Amino acid sequence: MQTWEIKGHILEYIDEIHQYVVDGECVPSITQILKVKFGKKYDGIDKDVLTKAAEKGTAVHEAIENLCKNGVVEDLKEVKNFLFLQKQYKFEVLDNEVPIILFKDNKPIVGGRLDLVLKIDDEVGGGDIKRTATLDKEYLAYQLNLYRIGYRQCYDIEWKFLKGLHLREDTRKFVDLPINEEMTWKLINEYLEKEKNNE
Repeated sequence: MQTWEIKGHILEYIDEIHQYVVDGECVPSITQILKVKFGKKYDGIDKDVLTKAAEKGTAVHEAIENLCKNGVVEDLKEVKNFLFLQKQYKFEVLDNEVPIILFKDNKPIVGGRLDLVLKIDDEVGGGDIKRTATLDKEYLAYQLNLYRIGYRQCYDIEWKFLKGLHLREDTRKFVDLPINEEMTWKLINEYLEKEKNNE
């Protein structure tokens, strides 16, 4: 179990069951919020295929975290492609795997950890690494907008841009995504309404 203190709140993550807990109360993850809109995203895909993809995705995330935090360059194509993108687009990684709590009306409602806090030309923004066969920009825009709100609420820093990093074997893309706070709150409210109706 991992634990962080953020803005006077205790955030815990129980890895075995993929559960975030704030001040002793279970809260949904960013992924669970996204399921309101994208719940059927992986329907019809073989379970073993999804498991293998998730394992490879985790390995890439861990390798990039190891690179950013410890300077270790692992022998993965995705790591080499990440370094290529970093050189090409001149971004600096300020932090990665950053814990956040998203609040509504001062109440913690979501927990999560975001992939990357980036700096480009003195501006700070967020980035997310995807290893999927195709990059779902709509999903990623919602995901990063959720993290943007949570990051601002926790660390008092406004993201000026959102970037998707598509890394998969020979694929290496650095994609701009739109900032849209209105659509993000709409999704959060939809999730909360659904939960209320399920009680």
